[in-house]
Amino acid sequence: MKKCPYCNQKISFFGTLFGGIDHTKCDIDAAKHRNFLRKYLKSEVMLGKFNKIAPNEFAEAQKYLSGTLEAEKSMAAGFDDAVEEMCDDISLDDEELQKIEQFMSDFGTRFPEPKPGEPSTQDYLSNMLGIYGSFTTLGQARMLHELQKGILPEKQPPSGLMLNKNETFIYSWDSVRCSILNVKTKFRGRSTGGTYRISKNFSIRHTEHRGEPVAYSEWKDVGSGILSVTNKHLIFLGDKRDVKERFSNISSLDPTNDGFIINLSLKTRPAVRFTMSGSSREVWFASNVILKAPSI
Repeated sequence: MKKCPYCNQKISFFGTLFGGIDHTKCDIDAAKHRNFLRKYLKSEVMLGKFNKIAPNEFAEAQKYLSGTLEAEKSMAAGFDDAVEEMCDDISLDDEELQKIEQFMSDFGTRFPEPKPGEPSTQDYLSNMLGIYGSFTTLGQARMLHELQKGILPEKQPPSGLMLNKNETFIYSWDSVRCSILNVKTKFRGRSTGGTYRISKNFSIRHTEHRGEPVAYSEWKDVGSGILSVTNKHLIFLGDKRDVKERFSNISSLDPTNDGFIINLSLKTRPAVRFTMSGSSREVWFASNVILKAPSI
């Protein structure tokens, strides 16, 4: 018979019938402890420390949730909340980075020294606190901060990327899908007329067309490939065709759930859409690299 992960008592298939134990309070208490751990970790990260004398609720929550991975997940969520808030202003400055490093150092003292062959405390903390991608986001935010200072990421340009004179490669993303918004014209109206017989074997058809040209647009998929950004262009190297857009032709950038759309000052091709394979945070990172690129 299954047991409650919090009180370790049996969970009856029939609930409270036939004398079964009601575990509703267990679930309520577990939610309370999860919420405390998440909020407490976030506040400590934002302060740039971890108090050696943590409140009693911290130890109680860890003990109550010890039969599950919920304590670790709740702390990871709190750490991730803090990282997301720190990155609200796009980049991560030196002061914020120092806060995170100090928190990690303080928090690590709560764990025993690893035995030979076991991961280091820092590796353990990175794995535990990074399950929601926090450290990837930290690295990207730090990269954006350095980009503002003119420090380029240490990333090699993809094979086949051709650069112009005084053009600098900045970053690239794999497995990107590209679509182009094409503007076309069709004629909307109606035709009138009739057929007039001239002789037994010969007739003439007279037609009058009344209407007007109407512009319409449609997205055309141009394949999957690598999207690169330089200080002058956005370059897509695709499996069907390549697309190269000069920054001077880009009027705006609109992020979407899975990518972004660049709006162009071109009548026949007013927009290009890029769909990325990563998370929404990867879209956030790519959008901000592109926005900063022309000033590099």
